[in-house]
Amino acid sequence: MEHYLIYCVFFTILFITIKKPEISLAILLNINLFRAIPYVNYQAPKYGYYNESDVLLGAVLPILCFVIITLKVLINKKKINYKSDIFDVFIVLLTVIMVFSILVSPSIMESIKYTSVFLFLGAPFYFITKLYFFNTENKTKSLAWFIGAIVFFAILFSIESLYLHSIAQYPYERMTFPGVYPIPFCLFLCSAILIIVIYYMMPTMKMEFSKKAKSLFSLPILAIIAFAIIKTNTRGPVFALILAFFLVFWMFFRIKFNPKIILGSILILTIGFIVLITVFDINKIASRFITLTSKNSDSFSPRLISYLDAINVLITKPWGISVSTFGEYSSKDINSDQIAMYPHNLFMEFISSFGIVGLILCVILIIFCFNEYNFIVRNQKKIFSQSIFFLTLVMLLFYFIETQFSFTLNTHKGWYLSMALYSVFKWDFIKNNLSDEK
Repeated sequence: MEHYLIYCVFFTILFITIKKPEISLAILLNINLFRAIPYVNYQAPKYGYYNESDVLLGAVLPILCFVIITLKVLINKKKINYKSDIFDVFIVLLTVIMVFSILVSPSIMESIKYTSVFLFLGAPFYFITKLYFFNTENKTKSLAWFIGAIVFFAILFSIESLYLHSIAQYPYERMTFPGVYPIPFCLFLCSAILIIVIYYMMPTMKMEFSKKAKSLFSLPILAIIAFAIIKTNTRGPVFALILAFFLVFWMFFRIKFNPKIILGSILILTIGFIVLITVFDINKIASRFITLTSKNSDSFSPRLISYLDAINVLITKPWGISVSTFGEYSSKDINSDQIAMYPHNLFMEFISSFGIVGLILCVILIIFCFNEYNFIVRNQKKIFSQSIFFLTLVMLLFYFIETQFSFTLNTHKGWYLSMALYSVFKWDFIKNNLSDEK
């Protein structure tokens, strides 16, 4: 039965890729959930295992899907459209630095393996996404399919995960879909929440969906996904979501938001909070949110230690230690006896992996962020009036902030994909505004 389900998932996703690449990209972005489907015991679910060794669904399938999407573009378009910009320069620069860093690696094979994963399963999320959306007939409609798929799959996995967690004999403290780490699962659900919130913030966005599709963005759907997020007991993606919206309000200070939307949001949050604390045992389902310093929920200490270790590596190994070798130089946490296998921060991974070159890369990225900030502030009213471009901006902020808490360079899939979407719609934004000025 297990092998049958594996091949069902495999060929179903290939078929979807051929018919609707936008939906395929939404699946590939969260492939760790889909590759877990065949291995779940749906009658007596178990937790604590992870399906990272599934090469067919975790590696072969995404690569085949990327090839299919590329071939579809090449076959259907006589003239390929692709606009290179600073984002491309950054990804190419990162790739070149990563490849050359292998020369200083204390574990060359581990670094080669890591770099290979980045080349075939990380960077394509940027290049293939950008290639497809630049050459699709209707970019806005394609993005609507993509975000609709994200929300659709989020509600399916939320309901299924809540059910499985409720019937499990030994449920895991941090709810997730069996076989999936809680952080990427929570990140997936938070991305869906972000899309739904933007949907309500931007009335013009509703025009991109049919009546049936609009039901995906209803308040009951929002409530179910939000409850599933709380049950994950995972803080990083939630903090990233909150910070992303904080930065949005900071950058779009000239925009007068609809009072009905603001008051409605406050009312919904208040009612939801009252229901949560009266109906459910909040200390049990969300202990990591309630007590940040409890022994079972303390993930701050190992992270702080890993940051200090990264700085120490920069000082002692000025040319870096390459990728996938950080665990050899990290210190044990006194309280938990844990060793950080990666720095849990994008900038810290740059400086520990690439040394002085990584430090320069950090400076380049910071300068780039300030340039984008200035661009957004200067054009905030025009950007806010274009709901789809505004959505890609918020998605990019969300995934970029999450890179400061979790994951590694070869698993920042959401950041690379959202970077590509932002790049595509920024080109359209600039082109349309230049034509309006003429």
